[in-house]
Amino acid sequence: MPKRGRKVPDRKKGKRMQLQQQETNLFDQMPDELVLKIFQALGKIGPLTTPELDESNDRMPFFTAEPHPGLRSYPFLSQVCRRWKQVLTNPLTSNELWREVIIDFGHELITAVHTPIAWSDRRPSDEEFRESFSHTRLSAARMVHFVEERQASIRRLVLMNSEGYWSDEGDFVNLQQKHNFSMAHFGMMLGMLRCTLSELQIQHCNDFFSMGQGALSAISCLPRLRVLRIEDLHCRVDKAALAELARLTQLEEISLTGEEHVNAWAVGAESIPDEWKALKQLRTLQLRGHTMLLMLPQWLSELPITNLDVSFCRVCNVSAVSEMTSLTVLSLQGMDLRSGDGDPPGFRHLPPLDRLTRLTALNLGDNAFTRMPACLSKLKGLSYLDLSLNADLQVPTPLTCLLSLPALKVVDLRGVHETSNIGFWPEAKCVTMSHITALTKALKRRAYPTKVLVEVD
Repeated sequence: MPKRGRKVPDRKKGKRMQLQQQETNLFDQMPDELVLKIFQALGKIGPLTTPELDESNDRMPFFTAEPHPGLRSYPFLSQVCRRWKQVLTNPLTSNELWREVIIDFGHELITAVHTPIAWSDRRPSDEEFRESFSHTRLSAARMVHFVEERQASIRRLVLMNSEGYWSDEGDFVNLQQKHNFSMAHFGMMLGMLRCTLSELQIQHCNDFFSMGQGALSAISCLPRLRVLRIEDLHCRVDKAALAELARLTQLEEISLTGEEHVNAWAVGAESIPDEWKALKQLRTLQLRGHTMLLMLPQWLSELPITNLDVSFCRVCNVSAVSEMTSLTVLSLQGMDLRSGDGDPPGFRHLPPLDRLTRLTALNLGDNAFTRMPACLSKLKGLSYLDLSLNADLQVPTPLTCLLSLPALKVVDLRGVHETSNIGFWPEAKCVTMSHITALTKALKRRAYPTKVLVEVD
C-alpha cells in the first residue's frame, strides 16, 4: 500500500511562491520604450584614453586631437539580449529609434564576417577570419531597402568608411572592392529622404567625391537640411559643386574637413564660392585642413557665423576674421602664425582680434608664436584658450594678460618653449616655467575652478 504524502505546510508553500516570483525575469516585462533608452546609452561607449586627454577634450569647445574610437567601440547590440529584436520591430518605438541611422561600411562588414553561429561564443582564428573576410560582400540594395523601410522616421543620416578603415593593428583595410555602393544608390537614398532629412554626415568616403562632383549636387537637393558634415577629405572639392550648396538656405552648419596625418597636398577647395552669401542661417563653418584655400572672403562678416574653424589651412589669408564680430568660437590651429609684435616682415601674422569681444573660446595651438599675442588681454569674455604646441613661445614677463581675463576656465600651455637640451633647462626656459607656475597658483585662488594644462619635460 503506497505511503501517503505529507501535507506541505502553508509556510513552505509561501516560500516556494516567493522564490518563483524572485526568479521572474523583470527585464522581459520592461516597456520597449525603456529598453530602447538602455540600448541608446550602451551605444555611446567612448574610447579609452588617459584622464588628461579626457579632461582636455571634454573642456575644449573646439576640435582637438581626439583619438578615433575604432570599430571595436561599437557594441553588438543584437547580441545583448533577446528583447532587442522585439524593440526593433515595435512600431511604437520606431520613430524614436530610427531618427538617426548610421551606415558604417567597415563595421557592417566586420559584423557580417562574425555572423556564423559557430563564432557566437569564441573568436575566429586569423585564418578563419581571413577566409571569411575574403568572400564577404556588402549589398548596396540591402542598404537602400533598409533606409526605404524607415524613411518616415529618419532625420539624421551618417555614412562612414566606404573607402576603408584603419584596423586595430594600424593597417588600412581597403573596402572599395567589398561593396557595390555607387553614386546611383547614394542618390536614391537622398531622394527617399528629400523632404525629411535635416542632418547629413559623410565621413571617410572620398570615393563619393573622387568619382566626380555629383555627390554635392545630390546633397543640394535636400531643402530641409540644416547640418552638413563631410569629414576626412583627402581629395579636391570643386568650387562650382560647392556653389550648389547655396540652395540649402536653411543650413546652420557646414563642416568640410580634410583628413589629418595624410600627406596629400591638394585637399579641399581653393576658394569659398560667393554664392554662399545666401546662407543667412549659417552659424558654424568648419574648413579644417584645406591645403589649397587661399583666403577668407570679406563678406563672411555679413553672415551670423559664431563658430569658425580654419585650422591647418596653412596658406590661407585669414585677415577677414578681424571683422567677424559675431564669433564666439575661433580656431586657428596649425597655421604657422606669429603674433606680429617685433617679428620680421615676411611671416604670416595673427590678424587683430581686438573687436571680437564675444569670443569665449580661442584655439591658437601649433603655431609659430614667440611671444604672447597682445590682443589676448582685450578678450575679456574668453573662457577657453589653447596655446599648446607653440614650441618657440617664450614667457619672459608675468602673464598678466591672462590673469586679467575674468571668465578664464581653461588655458592649455602644453608644449611651449621646447628646448633641445634634455639634461637641463636654460635660463630662458626656467623663466618661462616660473611665470607659468605663478599663473597656475594665481588662478587656483579664484572663486571658480580654473585649469592650467602644462607638461614638464
